[in-house]
Amino acid sequence: MAQNNQNDVMKYQVWIEDAAAHLFRVRLELDSARESQVFSLPQWIPGSYMIRNFARHIVQFKAYDAANQSIDYKKISGSTWQLKNTSRDVILEYQVYAWDLSVRGAHLDQTHAFFNGTSLFLFPEGMEESECELSIHKPKENFANDWVIATSMTPSGDATQHEKPIKDSNVSTWDFFAEDYQELIDHPVEMADLTIELFDVLGVPHQLAIYGKHKADTQRIVADLKLICERQIQIFGELPNCVDKYVFLVTVLGNGYGGLEHRSSTALHCSRKDLPSQEDKSLSDNYINFLTLCSHEYFHTWNVKQIKPASFLPYDLSQETYTEQLWIFEGITSYYEDRITYEAGVINEEQYLKLIAQVITRVYRGAGRLTQSVAESSFDAWTRFYLQGENAPNAIVSYYTKGKLIALCLDLIIRQQTGNKQSLENVMQYLWQSYGSVHKGLEETELESLLKSEFKLELAEFIQQAVYSTEDLPLENLLKEAGVQLTWHTVQDYKNLTTDKDEAKVNLGALVKSHSMGAELSVVYHDSNAHLAGLSAGDIVIAIDGIKVDASSIDSRFSEYNPGDEVSVHSFRRDELMERKITLKAADKNTCSLKKESVEKPSIIWL
Repeated sequence: MAQNNQNDVMKYQVWIEDAAAHLFRVRLELDSARESQVFSLPQWIPGSYMIRNFARHIVQFKAYDAANQSIDYKKISGSTWQLKNTSRDVILEYQVYAWDLSVRGAHLDQTHAFFNGTSLFLFPEGMEESECELSIHKPKENFANDWVIATSMTPSGDATQHEKPIKDSNVSTWDFFAEDYQELIDHPVEMADLTIELFDVLGVPHQLAIYGKHKADTQRIVADLKLICERQIQIFGELPNCVDKYVFLVTVLGNGYGGLEHRSSTALHCSRKDLPSQEDKSLSDNYINFLTLCSHEYFHTWNVKQIKPASFLPYDLSQETYTEQLWIFEGITSYYEDRITYEAGVINEEQYLKLIAQVITRVYRGAGRLTQSVAESSFDAWTRFYLQGENAPNAIVSYYTKGKLIALCLDLIIRQQTGNKQSLENVMQYLWQSYGSVHKGLEETELESLLKSEFKLELAEFIQQAVYSTEDLPLENLLKEAGVQLTWHTVQDYKNLTTDKDEAKVNLGALVKSHSMGAELSVVYHDSNAHLAGLSAGDIVIAIDGIKVDASSIDSRFSEYNPGDEVSVHSFRRDELMERKITLKAADKNTCSLKKESVEKPSIIWL
C-alpha cells in the first residue's frame, strides 16, 4: 500500500445536506493514503478545556475509493476510524449533526450555518504537515439567497466572490486554503444574511460580522473596536504574521455571552441588549461588557494563540493537556480586557474601577478561594472549572477572576519596584518577542524565574502566595499606594455585584431564581444565613415567619430583620415540606467598591 507523502493535499468539501434536520455533509479526499489509514476527530477545541466528544455527532459514515468501491473500516475508539485494505485514493463521506448553539461547536438551520473545524473535519493521522483545501458548497434553497460568508481563512481564487450574496454570485462554492490541519480548524465559519462592517486597524483589514436580529449602531461599535485593537497592537508592537485580516464573528441572541479565540478571528455570543442602538448614545454596562469581551478575545491573538504553555506546542487534541499556567493566559488576558478598554479611552476611570471592583467581589464572596489555589484551578480546568455545579463558589476559584486580580497585583508591584519605569505591559512585550513570535512554549514556573533574570524583580514570594497558596491577595495596600481606596460593603441581593444605597443588616446569602411555588435556591454560600438555616441548592423557600416569599421578595424580606433575630423558614426539598429556625447573623461585608483618592503624588502611577 502507498505510504503517505507529507506534501499530499487533504481536500475537504462541505454541503448543507438538510438545514431543517441540522445536517452538514462532509467529504474528505486523499490521493495517497497510508496502509490501514486512521482518521480521527478532535476531542476538544483549543481555548475550551473540556473533552467534548465532537465525534458523537457524526452519522452515516462511509469510505470508498476513486472507482466508487467501498472500503471496509472499523471504529477503534469513540472518535477514531481505521480503514481496512486501504486504496491509494480514499474518499470519506459523512454527515454531522449541528445543533450546538455555542462558540465551540457547530449550528445549522434555515437562518445560518456556523461551524468550527474541530466539529466537522476528520484528520488523517500522519499528515500533520499536509496542506488543506476547503470548498463550501453554496446552498441552493431560497432561504439562503442573501447569505454571505465570514471567516478569516485564506480564500482561494477570487476573494471578492466571498462578499457577495448567493443570488448575486456566479460561483457555486466558497473556496479556501490552509497550510495544515491545525490552521484549518482554527478559523470558524459563519454563513448567513450577515451584517458586515469593514474597518482598518493600523493597515490591517478587520471585519465585524453579525448574525441574528438586531438594531445595533454598527458604526459606533466599529469605532470603539478600532480604538481597542489599536491600543493592543501598540502594546505588542505588531500583529502576529498569521493575521492578514481579523474577523469578529458575533451571534446576537435574546440571552447570551461568551467568546472563543482563534488565530485571526473570534467567535462571540452576546445578548441583544448588549449592543447599542442608533438612538441610544449612552455607554451602558451591557455595552461595556460586550466591548471588554471583544477586547479579551483580541488580546488572545498574542496571549495563548502565540504565547502559550510548552505543553500546548503542539496541541494534542486527542486527550486532556494539563498546565498550571491558565491563570497567566486567561487571568492576564482578563486583566487587560478592561485595562485596554480604559487606556483606549472607550471607558472612563470610574467605569474602569467599577469593573475591577466587581471582579474583586466575585472572588471574595466565594469560599473556594480559600480551598483551591489558582495553580490547582488551572490544572483542574478539565475536571472542575468546566464542570461546575451548584457548589462551585464554595469549592473552586476561577483562574479567570483571581488570575485577573493576580495580574492587577503584578502590575502594581512592578510599577512599585521599578519606580513606575516598567509595568506588566513590559513583561507581555518580552513574552511576545522571546516566546510567542518565535513559537517557543512557556515552561511551568518559567514566568517566575524570568521576572527575576530579565527584569530584576523580586516576586518569588508574591507568586508563591498568590498562585500556589490560598492566601488572600494584598489588594488593599497595593491599591492604596496607587491612590485608590478599597471599601467593603454589605448587600441584600447576591446577584448585585455593586453596593446598594442602604447597606443590608442581614441577608440570605444565596442566589435565587423564580419557581412557581416560591424562591428556588441555585447557590448557597458557605457560612451564610441560608447555609446556617440548613438550606441547600434546589430547595424552594416558600415562607419566612409565615409570610409567603418568591424570588423577587425574599431578599427584601430578610432585610427587615436584625442580627440576632430568630426566624422560621419554610421550604420544600423535593416534595417534602421542611421548617427551619435560625438566629440570623449579620450580613458579611463582601461587596467591594473602589474610589480614587485625592492624592497628589501616589507612589504607583496606575490611573
